[in-house]
Amino acid sequence: MTIINDIRACLDKHLSDTVDIPPIARQNVPYEPTNGTSFIKADLVPTSRRPAVRGLNPQQRYDGLYSILVCTPEGMGPGAGYEIADFLLDRFEATTDISYTPLTDYLLLESGDSLLLETGDILLLDTLGTTTAGTIIVSIDYSEVRTSFLDSPFYCTPVTVGWYIYH
Repeated sequence: MTIINDIRACLDKHLSDTVDIPPIARQNVPYEPTNGTSFIKADLVPTSRRPAVRGLNPQQRYDGLYSILVCTPEGMGPGAGYEIADFLLDRFEATTDISYTPLTDYLLLESGDSLLLETGDILLLDTLGTTTAGTIIVSIDYSEVRTSFLDSPFYCTPVTVGWYIYH
């Protein structure tokens, strides 16, 4: 996967692993909301890619937003959406680091001082014997709630999560 897809998968998995939240409508996947039932829409919005330092082959800093829209049935009052939003603010707390390893579907075989994927790719090991490839860490910069709005038959409360990653 590309780094942008890895970031999306990392944040989507973190949201999916959250307990006691409504169903999640994913980007570019058909979803028909049920009247009278809350749901969440999540979208990744990459905003920039810049060198972290000057020089040859610098590490890149990627920044972006993870936009979460909490939709509750119309007529329940604003508190229903804010209750879920507060829960999500805690889940995506500023200064949280979220790690993600996209290689979980591969079989690893030990081969001397390296690991071989079933595809034949090699993962290098550092001196401590841990893999140096595969895991990314997405850092949460901030999370905030925006003004709710009516999108009949739902009342929607936006939650915005600012994230960054060095890669």
